[in-house]
Amino acid sequence: MTLRRLEYFVAVADEGSFTGAARALHMAQPPLSTQVRALEKELGLDLFDRDRRRATLTAAGQALLPEARALLERYRLLPQLARRAATGETGRLTIGIIPSAANGALPLVLRGLQQRHPGLELALVEDRPDDLMRRLDTGQLDVVLHYSPPEPPHYLGRVLAEDRLVVALPSGHPLTARSNVSLAALNGEPLILPRRHGGEGLYERITRLLADHGVRPSVTQGDIWLLQTIIGLVAAGAGVAIVPETVARSRSGDVEYRPVTETIPALPLVAVWRADSHLPTVQRFVDEWGDW
Repeated sequence: MTLRRLEYFVAVADEGSFTGAARALHMAQPPLSTQVRALEKELGLDLFDRDRRRATLTAAGQALLPEARALLERYRLLPQLARRAATGETGRLTIGIIPSAANGALPLVLRGLQQRHPGLELALVEDRPDDLMRRLDTGQLDVVLHYSPPEPPHYLGRVLAEDRLVVALPSGHPLTARSNVSLAALNGEPLILPRRHGGEGLYERITRLLADHGVRPSVTQGDIWLLQTIIGLVAAGAGVAIVPETVARSRSGDVEYRPVTETIPALPLVAVWRADSHLPTVQRFVDEWGDW
């Protein structure tokens, strides 16, 4: 069964005669009739009731016609489908994220991707940075979003966004009277820190920042996985914290946020993927951030 024979069958069904179909296909009638007969022989069924002027579909022909149309349409769309896959407009993309990555532009980027490219299937996996990188190595993830830069030559990456670090304070804390808070003012304050995962994560950046400025806070909690939990502890008066500014949007009222007085490096959100991976969907995803 060839696509050409199906095309001839559909043409005869549309025109209602072999003569009209041959005219529409710009071919002679005998080879057209021969090919349709060959299709019927292959199926072991008559597709048309023939008389001298008309060709009427049999029950078998009526059942085959919509399927034949669908097959021909899919065949026609194959080049377009291949081009879209080559440019990352279709396919599947599995993204590994640390929980705090969802506080920034990620939801808007994902929504924009799905609206512009409905053929692109997106899947999110939320986990710890070290576990995400292991999944990236085994091919379970296509790209990972976290705070650590890529490690060449095995990984490539791009900074997608930069976030300021701010001080989170319980409502009514004496430091809330200030418009900004110096790092030195945190000396001796009970500090809530995120969990240490290695690399250039949030824990490493905060502790190094404090050490560089000679600050010795009193760490009251130092193994908290979720930033939302850290904010909840601050709200309960368990201590103060240094968090990305995007996290500040998640809770207000019982927690107040103040910028840091000193000029400090921004916190980069980095997309990391394997250097031997050449998925167009990854490039499409990281390029999408340019619109935000």
